[in-house]
Amino acid sequence: MLKMGQKLEVLRMFFIEGKSMHKIASEMHMSRNTIRKYINEFTESKSELIESGVSKFELIENMLEAPKYDSSNRRPTVLTDEIKVILISYIKENDFKKKHGNRKMMMTAQDMYDELVEKGYKISYPTVTQYVQKYRENETTYETFIKQIYQFGKVCEFDWGDAKLVLNGKEVKLKMAVFTLAKSNYRFAYLYPYENTQCFIDAHIRFFEHLGGVPEVMVYDNMKVAVARFVGRTEREATEALKKISVYYSFKFRFCNIRKGNEKGHVENSVDFIRRKAFSAINDFSSIEDAQVRLLERVEKHNAIKTKIAGDLSPAELFADEKKYLLQLMPTYTNFITATAIVDKLSTVSYQQNRYSVPDHLVRKTVDVRIYADKVKIFRNGENVAEHKRQQGNHCWSIDVMHFRNTLSHKPGALAGSVAFDQMHDTLKAIFDKHFNAYSKSFIELLGLVNDYGINRIDETI
Repeated sequence: MLKMGQKLEVLRMFFIEGKSMHKIASEMHMSRNTIRKYINEFTESKSELIESGVSKFELIENMLEAPKYDSSNRRPTVLTDEIKVILISYIKENDFKKKHGNRKMMMTAQDMYDELVEKGYKISYPTVTQYVQKYRENETTYETFIKQIYQFGKVCEFDWGDAKLVLNGKEVKLKMAVFTLAKSNYRFAYLYPYENTQCFIDAHIRFFEHLGGVPEVMVYDNMKVAVARFVGRTEREATEALKKISVYYSFKFRFCNIRKGNEKGHVENSVDFIRRKAFSAINDFSSIEDAQVRLLERVEKHNAIKTKIAGDLSPAELFADEKKYLLQLMPTYTNFITATAIVDKLSTVSYQQNRYSVPDHLVRKTVDVRIYADKVKIFRNGENVAEHKRQQGNHCWSIDVMHFRNTLSHKPGALAGSVAFDQMHDTLKAIFDKHFNAYSKSFIELLGLVNDYGINRIDETI
């Protein structure tokens, strides 16, 4: 390939030194046809530009521009039909997500490239980008931002994001709490069923304990869980919950201006980045817990990736330095709602249209209920008598068969068709079906041993 310096040398030797094309070809080890081509182009351009009367600058730029090559007939050598089929499937999947209002879960060209590399295909990112470009109908205009300087431990940004997933065959929209440290770009994320105050506080507790410290300033947009009301055009009053947790952990907070997401650009980008990396390729899970495992694994993976912009250091490596500048971590903040309930005749208590079982000797008695973001604890005279995973739907039941051993000992025939049996541990169901199908009363007695020794030891013994 003829370089710019070689082209200039050819023109100088021919026009200035007066050497022949044969001599130049010999000294430069180049083809005479190539030399003749650029001498002719220069001569023609010079005559044409002088006659047209353009400026000296344009004359030089046009006459002495870098050599150009015709690449219109080139064909990709690594973009095989097999890779095209895969890329087309990604693009069609994006179209499907866009059509069903799941635009934020669409794969970018970078995601498609990453997936191909993970599958073992050797292809460049520009090749992928060029192939998918023709499917993009509109060009995007990006806002200009002013680069800011951040200090270790100073600023952390928070935001919510939506994640449309399929859990146990049902499509659900979850809320993803995302934190990003502005200096190190270290990220953390957690899934919740709702964007409410309790989940907001729980996310902060988990994040601070994950860090082992507290950033000095937290940045929020105008989300309802953080802003109680507007005071004038620009001032905002924080919610009582945010004020309490701020005082407890000693961090300051500030709010972005309305519709100015760039004022917390780190987390704005992180929400989209984390959502795509975690769920664009896989979004079907058996439970929210499985989806959470996937999310945490992908966040940890990308926190460990080195970036040139950070001096070939990963966010995790930068955070190792930043951790020294965080505020001291306080003991875990208490984050639960209290309620008082009377146990009904089904030995359950109700909260937000969902029912949770308690030991059957507490029927018609008053109990205290503590509702956390992810669990429910029930107390009687200060003693913890029951604990359940918090139900997130409506009219759901959480029943522990152990709570009904006394009643079932008098009504063993009620076990097989009960909600308690339906929600019983799979190992216990298998034991019942195999050994106690016709002996319900004996199985109720076995539950006492399970309570004393644990299900695994009983299963091994059997």
